[in-house]
Amino acid sequence: MRACLYNFAGLLKKQQKIEKSETVNFRTLVPEDFEELSSSSSSESNRGSSILNLQKKKDVLPPVVSQVTTLLCEAESKATSKDFAKSVELLEKATTLGSACAAAKLGLVYRGGVSDVNPDYPSSAAYYLLALKLIYMIPNEKWDVSLLLEVIAGLSEIFRNQMHRKKDDDIWMTGIRAMRHIESTLQDPAVIKKLRQSDFQKCRAIRIHINYCLAMTAEADQEYDEAIRLYETCRRIGECNFKTANKLVNKSQSKMKELKSKIPKVKPICVSCDYEPKELSDIWKLLVCSKCQVVAACSRECLTAHLATHNKKS
Repeated sequence: MRACLYNFAGLLKKQQKIEKSETVNFRTLVPEDFEELSSSSSSESNRGSSILNLQKKKDVLPPVVSQVTTLLCEAESKATSKDFAKSVELLEKATTLGSACAAAKLGLVYRGGVSDVNPDYPSSAAYYLLALKLIYMIPNEKWDVSLLLEVIAGLSEIFRNQMHRKKDDDIWMTGIRAMRHIESTLQDPAVIKKLRQSDFQKCRAIRIHINYCLAMTAEADQEYDEAIRLYETCRRIGECNFKTANKLVNKSQSKMKELKSKIPKVKPICVSCDYEPKELSDIWKLLVCSKCQVVAACSRECLTAHLATHNKKS
């Protein structure tokens, strides 16, 4: 990934000064998938009341965890008092201490932008990817599934709306590799068995986002059969309690119909010279005969030669 994405210390310097009269509301930046459609339990509701809220712990926390907790609380306090620059600085400090939560919040900030600060999508993706790395470095039975959904949904939104498969190849494929790892883990029966009941819907939403991004990648690479399979996986997972994931399920159905029309229903061998392409990209370059629509040709010359046989028959 391009070196500038890892220059987290320099990110703060890029930010413009926030007007004192502006109110920074982190919650308004949260993608729809961070909000369940159905009413949650009181504990879940309290957890979502603020983007940086932390549940109170009665037990004594380890020094690093305690320091991260303090930094996150201070970051929320600074955001509430409109000192966004200081809030970002505190989140960066918490991230350097290994906080996936802080990295996710920075991904959210740079994805949505605040006040006069323009969104920085590459930096947002970099922070989301760092959050993913920090999450899957710990045992999966200790994963915060709600946080994982925030990260995957945020990264999915960037992939779908702000990035291009070829142009942003380094970021894109780093994200795809991370998503594949998460998808594989969430399909492990041993992992599924340990999930709390309240996490099942979130895991379904996570898998929908991941498979949709994988399908987009296959489609961009002209691997249409694989793309259809992945869109079908989204459809099969089905709707859950998260708006954006539900929309992707519906879009997957449309995508499948669109791609099925692109798949050639003829044998991928040139009817005139018997050329048989090996690469999928070359198969899609074959020209289907417009008259019989049952054979293909590798070039205009071969197609013309085949069309001549139709003329003789007529």
